Amino acid sequence: MSASKTTIGYIVQLGGIGAFALGAVLSFHHAAIAASFAGGTAAFYVGQKIRTLSTPAPSTAVAPSSSAR
Repeated sequence: MSASKTTIGYIVQLGGIGAFALGAVLSFHHAAIAASFAGGTAAFYVGQKIRTLSTPAPSTAVAPSSSAR
């Protein structure tokens, strides 16, 4: 399941990059373009967060206690 979340994260992030680039090219002359620019930025970070959540947390191994007397 983490592989599909990673893929979804990449797709959302790629869409965010595209929307951000479109907004940057067209600038802030119209409200729709400004929304595309801001939405692209948000989608990029949401995609990044989805990918971060899909990576497994490193396991922390606890060493056995050597004080058994």
